[in-house]
Amino acid sequence: MPSVNINIASIAPALKEMSDDVLRPQFEQAHEAYNLFAEGDGQFVNGKGFRIPSYLRPPTGITGGAEGFSFNQPGSFTLDDMYVYPYSVAQAFEITGDTLQNVGDSSSLIKGLRGIMEMVSTALRKELNVQVFNDGSGLRARAASVSGATVTLQAAPGTTPGAEFGSTKGAYNMQVGEVYDFYQESDDTLLASGVRVTAKTATTVDTSPSIASVTAGDYFVPTGSLLKLPRGLAYIVNNDTGIFQLQSRNTYPELKSVVTDLNGAAIAVADFTKTKNLLQVRSGGKAKKVLALLSFAQDDALRRLGQNYKYFDGNAKSYDGSFDSFAHGDTVFRKDVDCDEDRIYLVVPTEIKRYTRRPFGVVDEDGNTLRMKSGSTGYGSDAFTGAIMVKYNLGTPEPRCHALIKRASVVGLANAASA
Repeated sequence: MPSVNINIASIAPALKEMSDDVLRPQFEQAHEAYNLFAEGDGQFVNGKGFRIPSYLRPPTGITGGAEGFSFNQPGSFTLDDMYVYPYSVAQAFEITGDTLQNVGDSSSLIKGLRGIMEMVSTALRKELNVQVFNDGSGLRARAASVSGATVTLQAAPGTTPGAEFGSTKGAYNMQVGEVYDFYQESDDTLLASGVRVTAKTATTVDTSPSIASVTAGDYFVPTGSLLKLPRGLAYIVNNDTGIFQLQSRNTYPELKSVVTDLNGAAIAVADFTKTKNLLQVRSGGKAKKVLALLSFAQDDALRRLGQNYKYFDGNAKSYDGSFDSFAHGDTVFRKDVDCDEDRIYLVVPTEIKRYTRRPFGVVDEDGNTLRMKSGSTGYGSDAFTGAIMVKYNLGTPEPRCHALIKRASVVGLANAASA
């Protein structure tokens, strides 16, 4: 069959329409953790981001007295606003000239492009879900040691998870063919750039070029992306010191969340009860509808707590020793494969917002949805590239409405490294 003369200009409008009418609704209706949080509507301030009005210092001047007493001097109102700056996440794609030429008509080309775009969209959705549990650094894995070209990654089975996030997934978030930068944990010094993963197992990656030396905790980040990705729960639900949404957690401890550190101990029902009560105290009773986001490992551990209480029922012919789920009061539980294996986040979804500067869609700011690829000689090529992108960040007006249980044991449990 002779090829049909298809040019980029004829399919570009269809790509835009496909992005807006098909891919974006699919994205916004997906069940990933990204969509648990509603859109925020704060004012955008250039150079700072979306403004979150904060009333961290109530006015002073309380006075007690008897008849005819005098009031104490009133304190001034102090409005210490917080800000959330959005970052872009993009997934690029390439279409070769053969793809354009090997079609019978323009409609079959659009059908083929739809399949390609849906795969790209799915990859970007997965990335955004990974970011929900990140701190904005873009960390993909922490290293434990290196031998030749093989880097062994931190994975919690048999060891106590690290105090910081990212030490339990092994190579789960690393991709063969992807290029990473390698940083020193202690001071974020760049140790190696442009490191490509050539092979991987559950807990190791082979890199080219090889990495000379490793200190436990050093980490991989997609090339050029350190601290340029949207922040997630590892940043929001935290009791660290330092700056949070442009305000100081040292000055305002109200910006810290409740954190229960199990330091490698197995999760128990009492840990849930204590953490939820601490959350209620810290939030002043505002944390009413609590959602527990947890890993499959901790779901495994919690269901095992009731295993000894499952008895033979009547004259049934089969024995079912399992429970479908773990419950704790009115808390809603949701498992997520991208959550760190040692962690359980207790959040109030209405108190976390998604501040979006650019909605999910194909990149076309220059009027083109597809562009000729430069090529090795710089004169162009028989290939065309495009990208799907979204620009947003997560933020919260009330960090005290969320809590974290971390460093729970994952020994012997279902987890990404063992799967």
